[in-house]
Amino acid sequence: MDVSVVIPTYNQRERLRLVLSGLEGQSLSPECFEVLVIDDGSTDSTTEMLDALYINNMKPIRLYPNEGRCSARNRGIDQAAGDLVVLLDGDALPAPDLLQMYLDAFREHGPDSVLCGQLYSLAELEFFQDPQRGSLADVAIPSVQKDYLESHRAELILTEAMVRHDFAAIRERALPGGYPFPELEQMQDEQIDLFRRCPDAAVAWLGLTPHNSALPREVLRSIGGFDINIPFCEGWELAYRCQQHGCRLYGVSADTYHLYHHHDFNAAETAVRHRAIEYMADKFQEPRIRLLYFWFAHLWPDPFLPEESLVEDLVEFDRRYRTLTDADWQQYQFLLDHRPNQWALG
Repeated sequence: MDVSVVIPTYNQRERLRLVLSGLEGQSLSPECFEVLVIDDGSTDSTTEMLDALYINNMKPIRLYPNEGRCSARNRGIDQAAGDLVVLLDGDALPAPDLLQMYLDAFREHGPDSVLCGQLYSLAELEFFQDPQRGSLADVAIPSVQKDYLESHRAELILTEAMVRHDFAAIRERALPGGYPFPELEQMQDEQIDLFRRCPDAAVAWLGLTPHNSALPREVLRSIGGFDINIPFCEGWELAYRCQQHGCRLYGVSADTYHLYHHHDFNAAETAVRHRAIEYMADKFQEPRIRLLYFWFAHLWPDPFLPEESLVEDLVEFDRRYRTLTDADWQQYQFLLDHRPNQWALG
């Protein structure tokens, strides 16, 4: 077995069905890969949907109660038979050549290669519960937008037939970045630029997302899989350990398309991201990881960090990370210690 696809899912029945259809239509021969779907305590009939499907290389793994996405991924990694583990999510629609692209890159770069794909999003699906039928989700939708969705339903839906026979039409509707926000498009552009300009980057771990990546099975098992305690950014933490293990990271043109759904983003998201930074810095006893605050602030402005302290892109981040002296760090730490929103760092 060449490839094991690991997909954790929780209450994503309708979108998961499209993802599985995308895997059925892969250009890579079905004999070369398996699909491990970890149903992490779903309550939306995901179990019944999986039972009703006949996909000869799919293996459902059922967890109850819900264990969380990192633990679910580890369950899949434990049972994977493929030399290469491809990580997807239950709403990450794979391009038809995704598995072939990853397998080719793995064969080219060798058994210590960690492969990072590219993300796109399908923002038009945000308020659809079922993208195939166009049924609306049970969330607050502005009346004007609701009228638009109902009157344009036929042109906005995304069906299994499109996934299998007209993927070019799906590509045309997609926006770059895993979510339809300009900051995340810029983040991905910087990740791609880092791989291109700095192939030996010390911070290459910032290029991996667990929604679309591929890692050697034996490396994943050697480093213990995902850390189930990190609150956010678990892909970066995993890739950091891979890099410490001696792996090299590569950017690959293996694309997924986020079947976007409504998110209630709020200030708590930022606080969780900050806790993840602190978690990694403490775990690895590496204060340079806290430079992430100054890179994030260039993407999402922070009025309490002076502009001259910000890190303008990931190439610059890598340069500062490599060359940071104790005296330099004391200046950064002073700025962090005197931010009015210090609570967010705890």
